[in-house]
Amino acid sequence: MKGPFDGGCLCNEIRYHCDAEPKTIYYCHCSDCRRISGTAFYTGVGVSKEGFSLTSGTVRQWHKKADSGKGVTRSFCPVCSASIYLQLEMFPDTIFIAAGSLDDPSALKPNLELWTQSKVDWAEIPEGIMSMEKAAG
Repeated sequence: MKGPFDGGCLCNEIRYHCDAEPKTIYYCHCSDCRRISGTAFYTGVGVSKEGFSLTSGTVRQWHKKADSGKGVTRSFCPVCSASIYLQLEMFPDTIFIAAGSLDDPSALKPNLELWTQSKVDWAEIPEGIMSMEKAAG
Protein backbone atom coordinates (compact mmCIF):
# COMPACT_ATOMS: atom_id res chain seq x y z
CA MET A 1 0.00 0.00 0.00
CA LYS A 2 1.27 3.45 -0.85
CA GLY A 3 0.08 6.90 0.14
CA PRO A 4 -1.67 9.16 -0.19
CA PHE A 5 -4.93 7.75 1.10
CA ASP A 6 -8.11 8.91 2.83
CA GLY A 7 -10.59 7.49 5.25
CA GLY A 8 -13.17 8.21 7.89
CA CYS A 9 -15.87 6.87 10.12
CA LEU A 10 -19.18 5.18 9.38
CA CYS A 11 -21.26 8.38 9.57
CA ASN A 12 -18.64 10.62 7.83
CA GLU A 13 -18.40 12.97 10.82
CA ILE A 14 -14.66 12.20 10.94
CA ARG A 15 -12.53 12.34 7.79
CA TYR A 16 -8.76 12.14 7.45
CA HIS A 17 -6.02 12.32 4.85
CA CYS A 18 -2.62 10.65 4.97
CA ASP A 19 0.39 11.49 2.79
CA ALA A 20 2.75 9.15 4.64
CA GLU A 21 3.83 5.74 3.42
CA PRO A 22 2.88 3.00 5.89
CA LYS A 23 5.70 1.95 8.22
CA THR A 24 3.89 -1.29 9.01
CA ILE A 25 0.54 -2.96 8.48
CA TYR A 26 -0.27 -5.40 11.25
CA TYR A 27 -2.75 -7.62 13.03
CA CYS A 28 -2.97 -7.32 16.81
CA HIS A 29 -4.49 -10.16 18.81
CA CYS A 30 -4.39 -8.56 22.29
CA SER A 31 -7.63 -8.63 24.25
CA ASP A 32 -8.05 -4.83 24.07
CA CYS A 33 -7.76 -4.83 20.28
CA ARG A 34 -10.19 -7.73 19.98
CA ARG A 35 -12.72 -5.85 22.06
CA ILE A 36 -12.29 -2.51 20.26
CA SER A 37 -12.57 -4.17 16.83
CA GLY A 38 -15.42 -6.43 17.86
CA THR A 39 -13.76 -9.44 16.24
CA ALA A 40 -10.66 -11.69 16.42
CA PHE A 41 -8.03 -8.97 15.89
CA TYR A 42 -7.38 -5.31 15.06
CA THR A 43 -5.75 -4.47 11.74
CA GLY A 44 -3.67 -1.30 11.92
CA VAL A 45 -1.66 0.84 9.53
CA GLY A 46 1.30 2.56 11.20
CA VAL A 47 2.17 5.93 9.61
CA SER A 48 4.21 8.97 10.52
CA LYS A 49 2.21 11.40 12.64
CA GLU A 50 3.45 14.25 10.41
CA GLY A 51 1.76 12.75 7.34
CA PHE A 52 -1.65 12.26 8.98
CA SER A 53 -4.31 14.96 9.36
CA LEU A 54 -7.96 15.12 10.26
CA THR A 55 -9.84 16.95 7.51
CA SER A 56 -13.21 17.13 9.27
CA GLY A 57 -14.62 16.49 12.70
CA THR A 58 -13.04 16.09 16.10
CA VAL A 59 -12.28 12.65 17.49
CA ARG A 60 -13.08 11.57 21.00
CA GLN A 61 -10.24 9.87 22.85
CA TRP A 62 -9.92 7.23 25.52
CA HIS A 63 -6.66 6.38 27.29
CA LYS A 64 -5.62 3.29 29.25
CA LYS A 65 -2.59 1.21 30.06
CA ALA A 66 -2.11 -1.76 27.75
CA ASP A 67 -0.96 -5.23 28.78
CA SER A 68 2.59 -3.99 28.12
CA GLY A 69 2.17 -1.39 30.88
CA LYS A 70 2.49 1.47 28.37
CA GLY A 71 -0.27 3.95 27.59
CA VAL A 72 -2.56 3.62 24.58
CA THR A 73 -4.85 6.41 23.42
CA ARG A 74 -7.66 5.31 21.13
CA SER A 75 -9.43 7.87 18.94
CA PHE A 76 -12.93 7.30 17.64
CA CYS A 77 -15.94 9.13 16.24
CA PRO A 78 -18.07 10.75 18.96
CA VAL A 79 -21.21 10.19 16.86
CA CYS A 80 -21.00 6.61 15.46
CA SER A 81 -18.17 5.33 17.73
CA ALA A 82 -16.15 3.96 14.80
CA SER A 83 -12.48 3.39 15.60
CA ILE A 84 -10.24 5.79 13.65
CA TYR A 85 -6.71 5.44 15.05
CA LEU A 86 -4.64 4.79 18.11
CA GLN A 87 -1.44 6.19 19.52
CA LEU A 88 1.06 4.27 21.61
CA GLU A 89 3.05 6.05 24.31
CA MET A 90 6.08 4.06 23.22
CA PHE A 91 5.89 5.38 19.62
CA PRO A 92 4.91 9.07 19.94
CA ASP A 93 5.69 9.92 16.29
CA THR A 94 3.40 7.24 14.85
CA ILE A 95 -0.35 7.04 14.28
CA PHE A 96 -1.84 3.55 13.95
CA ILE A 97 -4.88 3.93 11.69
CA ALA A 98 -7.74 1.44 11.97
CA ALA A 99 -7.60 -0.35 8.61
CA GLY A 100 -11.38 -0.63 8.49
CA SER A 101 -11.64 3.17 8.39
CA LEU A 102 -9.75 3.44 5.07
CA ASP A 103 -11.84 4.39 2.04
CA ASP A 104 -10.06 1.65 0.07
CA PRO A 105 -8.45 -1.03 2.25
CA SER A 106 -8.05 -3.43 -0.69
CA ALA A 107 -4.33 -2.58 -1.13
CA LEU A 108 -3.43 -3.60 2.44
CA LYS A 109 -0.88 -6.34 2.84
CA PRO A 110 -0.12 -6.91 6.55
CA ASN A 111 3.46 -7.91 7.37
CA LEU A 112 3.25 -8.49 11.12
CA GLU A 113 1.04 -10.02 13.79
CA LEU A 114 1.36 -9.09 17.45
CA TRP A 115 0.28 -10.65 20.75
CA THR A 116 -0.14 -14.09 19.23
CA GLN A 117 -0.20 -15.53 22.76
CA SER A 118 -3.74 -14.08 22.92
CA LYS A 119 -4.81 -15.20 19.45
CA VAL A 120 -8.17 -17.00 19.21
CA ASP A 121 -7.97 -20.45 17.64
CA TRP A 122 -10.35 -19.61 14.79
CA ALA A 123 -8.39 -16.57 13.53
CA GLU A 124 -6.53 -17.60 10.39
CA ILE A 125 -3.66 -15.35 9.33
CA PRO A 126 -1.78 -15.95 6.06
CA GLU A 127 1.53 -17.77 6.42
CA GLY A 128 4.80 -15.93 6.03
CA ILE A 129 3.93 -13.00 8.29
CA MET A 130 6.35 -12.15 11.09
CA SER A 131 4.75 -13.06 14.43
CA MET A 132 5.44 -11.90 17.98
CA GLU A 133 3.97 -13.49 21.11
CA LYS A 134 3.94 -10.08 22.74
CA ALA A 135 4.69 -6.54 21.64
CA ALA A 136 6.62 -3.68 23.14
CA GLY A 137 3.91 -1.07 22.62
